[in-house]
Amino acid sequence: MVVGSLRRLVGVSVTALALVGAGVGTAGAAPAPDAGQQVNRRAAQATAGPRHNPLLKEILARQDEIGTRAPTVSAQCQQFIGKPSPYPPTKPNVDMIVGDHITSAGSSAGCPTAQNETAIASNPANPANIVAGANDYRVYNARESRNDAAGFAYTSTDGGRTWKNVLLPGLTYQTGAVGALRAMDGAGDPVISFGPNNTVYYGNIVFSRGAPAVGGTEAPSAIVVSISHDGGLTFGLPKIIQIDGVDARGNPTPTRVFNDKVWVAADPNSGRVYVTWTRFLDTALGDYAESPIVIAASIDRGATFTHFRRIDPVAGTTNPGLQPYSQGSNPRVGPDGTLYVAYETAYCASQACDHPNDRDVTVVATSTNRGASFSRSIVGTNYDFPFDDEISGEGLTHENFRINAFPQLTVDPVTGVVLVTWVDDRNGHYTIAGQSLQTNADNIVSSSTNGISWTRPVSVGTVRDEIFGAVASYGGTAAVVSYTRGYQPRGVRLDFAWWPLTATPGRPVTSATIHRVTSQSSDPRIQFPVIGADGRVLQGGFIGDYTGVSMGSDRRLHPAWTDFRGNPGTTTPNQDAYTRSIDLS
Repeated sequence: MVVGSLRRLVGVSVTALALVGAGVGTAGAAPAPDAGQQVNRRAAQATAGPRHNPLLKEILARQDEIGTRAPTVSAQCQQFIGKPSPYPPTKPNVDMIVGDHITSAGSSAGCPTAQNETAIASNPANPANIVAGANDYRVYNARESRNDAAGFAYTSTDGGRTWKNVLLPGLTYQTGAVGALRAMDGAGDPVISFGPNNTVYYGNIVFSRGAPAVGGTEAPSAIVVSISHDGGLTFGLPKIIQIDGVDARGNPTPTRVFNDKVWVAADPNSGRVYVTWTRFLDTALGDYAESPIVIAASIDRGATFTHFRRIDPVAGTTNPGLQPYSQGSNPRVGPDGTLYVAYETAYCASQACDHPNDRDVTVVATSTNRGASFSRSIVGTNYDFPFDDEISGEGLTHENFRINAFPQLTVDPVTGVVLVTWVDDRNGHYTIAGQSLQTNADNIVSSSTNGISWTRPVSVGTVRDEIFGAVASYGGTAAVVSYTRGYQPRGVRLDFAWWPLTATPGRPVTSATIHRVTSQSSDPRIQFPVIGADGRVLQGGFIGDYTGVSMGSDRRLHPAWTDFRGNPGTTTPNQDAYTRSIDLS
């Protein structure tokens, strides 16, 4: 997963004036400027000059890889090996991990293996059937001599009380891949969607960590989908949607493309399936060229997929306008078959994206003809988080893990109302010169009835940080979920929480009081140490790049997040995939 300010990817200065969406936006309509605080802090940040971060290369230098960045240091989890858990039982929170393994090598050797970056979906025909997933490091990769991420589905048939863990076969070298996929060492960015007839679509990116870029600039990568026809109890071999940098036998070939951040949306009525992702393209010299959002579709429930087509415009075709420097696509299908795709991108005066008013924005692309064409609307501006030199990326005050502002959306299957949410730092505390004093990330939420006209974005959160939000809705009942620091505002520990939402057509979304999901705050610094810019060891460099939530026809909310307590009484503290069933009826 590539993270950070999208405009930094193209070497653009962060002098950009932070602008707030005026409510209804289009690709050619610029939202109105905000007040001076945001302008001042952008101007102050600009004194350091442009921050180039081509592709961020995080997927291969990968901070979420055990032992890659800091192989000789100890992760915090090792302090608890052989000792009682410092945490009490976690009920009503449920650890979805069954039969966790022990990490074989690297900075977390001896600790239970990590699971992070969660996705979850409810069966529209049977709300007791829920399938979740995560980056799961249980499987040892002999080619790398370490545990690496593989695909696991966590399946419940009793409404989330108990879970079965199912390994997705054939995704990577260590999970029995053959042919082209034999080159792949890691799987990530898990996403899940239910279609009709108990069909589950589980998407991943897969990639090679060790294969060199032969005659190109990128290593092999692919977008794949694994399919279950029994509600997530068993899965077949993966379907390759797109693959680059490898031939049919798994031998590296030249490529300048890296496929990243897949997402899947199934139409629960027609059985059509849509897969969106980002295609990062390098120039011949290895510089960042563009990262358009693309889409492939299936009309036969995943048996075959079309060749991908762009959702993003070609760079420079609209000046000023949206440019194809995008990431974090998130598709959903409405009850009438309308397809919506939310993503973060850049609105610039020109293709160069070097104008002071250029900015990152949340966009929703809407298709009423099953993905043949799209209209694109700006929902609002993404306010960059402060750049943390220590972690070499955008971060939260006193935290070590990377963050992003990628949106997630939902379409109410009964009312058709569309809700989109993302997280940014528009409410952060800054000096008059624009230097960050304390981040205050909030969930930003907007609604629409057609994907074109959007209500004014509103903030949902506390006086401290909320990050990695997700949203769900059914029959007019809606909620946004996210991590929060609201229960330990002066510390680094995290909780998970939810807020009820009310979406009235034509009016800004309103929210009610925060509701705590987790039974106790936990320390995100438990695994994945990284070496900071000054050589210090920083604990907890990666906790996943998003969370998930679903709501079934029973109006029970099922958030899914990375928890840091492990399973007290069974394992020592580590990253595990957690959930909880919450009755909103």
